[in-house]
Amino acid sequence: MADAYALNALIDSWELTLRQERKSPRTIGNYREAMSLLATWLVDEGKPHDPREITTEVLREWLVHLDETRSAATARTRWTALRSFWAWALEEQEIEANPMELVKPPQLPEKLVDFLTADQLRDVIAACDGPRMVDRRDAALILLYADSGGRLSEIAGAGRAGLDLRARELLVVGKGDRERILPFGATTARALDRYLRIRARQPYAESKWLWLSGKDGKAMSANAVHQMLKRRGAAAGVPELHAHMFRHGFADAWLSSGGSESDLMELAGWRSRQMLNRYGAKRRSERAREAYRGRSPMDNL
Repeated sequence: MADAYALNALIDSWELTLRQERKSPRTIGNYREAMSLLATWLVDEGKPHDPREITTEVLREWLVHLDETRSAATARTRWTALRSFWAWALEEQEIEANPMELVKPPQLPEKLVDFLTADQLRDVIAACDGPRMVDRRDAALILLYADSGGRLSEIAGAGRAGLDLRARELLVVGKGDRERILPFGATTARALDRYLRIRARQPYAESKWLWLSGKDGKAMSANAVHQMLKRRGAAAGVPELHAHMFRHGFADAWLSSGGSESDLMELAGWRSRQMLNRYGAKRRSERAREAYRGRSPMDNL
């Protein structure tokens, strides 16, 4: 078996393409891990590990193994990595046919994510009431997450220059290093203005980052924002508060108010309807029943 064509020999070359495509470091890490695990399994099971000799049946066998030993989400991530790798290998003429072409993705069970009620959201915002910079910062952050549906990392990593209070927009960098604009309302704009005014009086006010630590003026990381949300949530009686709850709540509020699905996809930064269906799942049936009221065929006969 020629080493030049062994599976492990191609992973580094494939990674160069992933980097050129501006995949996130997390995605690249997950993809590499999937291929490394596959390579190990092939050796342990005595299967061919020359990409030219790996068949559709072998890949299906590994995915069945994953489905039996790992979560559905993990199996789906591994499938995505395999699909990417073999599409690349075919394009690079390392193989003559793509063994993943007929392999369907593992099915994901529909997982419902809780989001805040209106009263809970008011309580969380009230928990940030105070005179300190961090109080105004946290209130502005929470309002922005709830009002825009932005991802944790997008808002946490925002720069000061990307904020336009007059237009009520924030420029963020989303998945794949793609820039997009998050709009927000007047209430959130006022909270941001209150934060910026007290931020401007700090010795580290010239920092290019929007969200600053109250201790040393350094930029807040996504993990720091995550921990802040947990603390504020606990103080408001909402344990384990996290940014995804705001994102799901935003999607539900948008759809419940009659907002279009295509606009929601644009605002949320989604490229597939799969994410739309996932985020709108929790109250889909309730929204359908509400839509039915006044549209009864017999009532309108």
